Amino acid sequence: MWYVPQAPENQAAQHLLQRLLGDRAAEFTADVVPGEGGPDWYEADAGPGGVVLRGSSGVAVASALRWYLRTACRTQITWDAPVPRLPDRLPRTGTAARTTSPYRHRYHFNVCTFGYTTAFWDWTRWERHIDWMALHGVTTPLAMTGMEAAWQRALLNAGLDDDRARQFLGGPAYLPWNWLSSLDGWGGPLPQSWIDGHADLGRRILDRERSLGMRPVLQGFSGHVPRELIAVRGARSTTLPWWDFEVGVLDPRDPLFEEFGTALLTEQTRLFGTDHLYAADPFIETTPPVTDPADIARVAQAVHGAMTAVDDRATWVLQAWPFSYRSDYWTAERTRAFLDAIPDERMLILDLWAEHRPVWRDTDGYRGKPWVWCMLHNLGGRPGLYGRLDEIATGAARARADPRGSSLSGIGASMEAFGGDPVLYELLADVAWQGGIKDVRVWLESWTRARYGRVSPGLLRAWELLHDTVYAADGPGPPGSVIVCRPTPAGDMRPELPVHLAAPASPTVPPGLDEAWTLLAGEATEEDSAGPLGRDLCDVTAQVLTHAACEQQWRAADAALARDADRFDSAARALLATIEDLDELLATRPEYRLDAWLADARSWASTPAEAELYEADARRILTLWGHARSELHDYSGRHWAGLVRSFHLPRWRRWYEHIGRAIETGSPYRAEEFEASLIDWEEGWIAGRSEVTTPGPHAARSTLDVVRTLMPRYRAPRG
Repeated sequence: MWYVPQAPENQAAQHLLQRLLGDRAAEFTADVVPGEGGPDWYEADAGPGGVVLRGSSGVAVASALRWYLRTACRTQITWDAPVPRLPDRLPRTGTAARTTSPYRHRYHFNVCTFGYTTAFWDWTRWERHIDWMALHGVTTPLAMTGMEAAWQRALLNAGLDDDRARQFLGGPAYLPWNWLSSLDGWGGPLPQSWIDGHADLGRRILDRERSLGMRPVLQGFSGHVPRELIAVRGARSTTLPWWDFEVGVLDPRDPLFEEFGTALLTEQTRLFGTDHLYAADPFIETTPPVTDPADIARVAQAVHGAMTAVDDRATWVLQAWPFSYRSDYWTAERTRAFLDAIPDERMLILDLWAEHRPVWRDTDGYRGKPWVWCMLHNLGGRPGLYGRLDEIATGAARARADPRGSSLSGIGASMEAFGGDPVLYELLADVAWQGGIKDVRVWLESWTRARYGRVSPGLLRAWELLHDTVYAADGPGPPGSVIVCRPTPAGDMRPELPVHLAAPASPTVPPGLDEAWTLLAGEATEEDSAGPLGRDLCDVTAQVLTHAACEQQWRAADAALARDADRFDSAARALLATIEDLDELLATRPEYRLDAWLADARSWASTPAEAELYEADARRILTLWGHARSELHDYSGRHWAGLVRSFHLPRWRRWYEHIGRAIETGSPYRAEEFEASLIDWEEGWIAGRSEVTTPGPHAARSTLDVVRTLMPRYRAPRG
């Protein structure tokens, strides 16, 4: 059955107001005024008869609501504060000046987000996030949910049996890396009930996004197919390695490339419709198997050709990540050949990490092709406060003013995992409509008032300090957390950080962060504890504990190398206590709970076996990621209550016990023996389905109560 179009935008926008505002929605009217291809705009008219929110689309109307809430009502809707604080009588502000966005595309998501964050979301959670996207001006969301149904049908039609097709797709948390041509068959086979349920969910997501005026980006085809299919058809192909995995990829000159790509996109269109935008990344983190620029141009033409064979209006959405990640391969000549192979109007390029490692300058502005300035922000869900507020405020505007970046046509968020540092996403949403923010300090005052419902010298000073410390970072991420690292008794006994581009671990709490911690704790009340101020206080406290854990682990390692039993015991016990304290802190916040992630995973199961498969996927991706000795282990390590207590704490306890016994008996530190034992234990944790010992939401202490207990301990001099 072919995809059926969605509801009218005015109706969809009014329903959004009802979901977000409840009974107060009756005081607001949504008025969608479809444009004629011009820039998006919104305006708000607040008079005695209520507030009329007017805009060029449902997204624009939702953005008008966000503007009115922030400027007139001094409140906002964020993912950690979904209910706005409305005054009893809405302010009458008259008709505000029209706001027009300079960006045609306001992009959202990363392929990896569909593994690290949304893998197990149901419709209720998706509905909340689509509303959030509309409020924040998103027009061009990546849409990967349910695409496995199109793959299954295309594979069956190509002659593969059903068992092999579902094995190729792999487990639900790992589907994004199948779409990226990085792995297949890992964590599967994918149950039929999952495929059917997510096809329905995917259609529902697309229907809602389109009803609000968004143009979702669906997947294209890059040549990745099962190796059995390659063998049966005798197709020309190559094998591409990616970390611990490898996949079979068709030679674009082989007839099967166009045949299968066309079949796949035909099935996808039949199931999900199209908005003529297709994401395809043939070499996201792999090296192309060709060297001649003419050959790399043929690859580009084949990928786009599979799209245009089905949709003559197809635009290829390409991540620019390889041009930086594999810069040794992507010479100026090869990059030019690849880009020039596609007409400018048929490609949209995502500069994926523009706030830290922009690519547009090194590629001659993508040779005139439209491109999107993206804030990557988070890799794998790594813990810690981090961001570059000033760069986000002005980076896209400066790029657009540069002759090399003049074809900039969008701005967006391309985070691998979602849910941290809400201040960055609120700022980005304002930049998306205003083009840039000149004074971040002035903006932070507005942010503080809307976030907490009040301002005070203490709160403003706390955010000044956070701006100057964690949100002015030069590195690729927050300071690395030793807590989520795999312990080792080898070398200097300081664990290597996971390969997720965090800044180096640091044993020192920056003075500005320490002062901000004191100020936030001093301003908070018990009433604040469960709200945004409690969330921010939790995040700052967790950052302080991360530094403390690093200092304690380094002291313990130094003592172990000196074989000083007393000093080792003291420092290692302090480390274990800090990890326990972190778990207790995290348990006060609903955002940071392993049990919720696991419950979401199991909720999709129709049999006990499926529940075990989904939970194993959910556990593995946060810990070992791949096989037991995978280089990707702990890439997606999180500071989550339950995960810290049941996984990270026991690993460090085993390290403490191993070294303590060796010191006591005068034995050597047997690193290989320890690692083998630890890896066996990790695999057992993934397979064991043991209860996660986290207090229930009502049993946990309040955030403020826990913080007040911890402050005297962690503000005291250490060492």
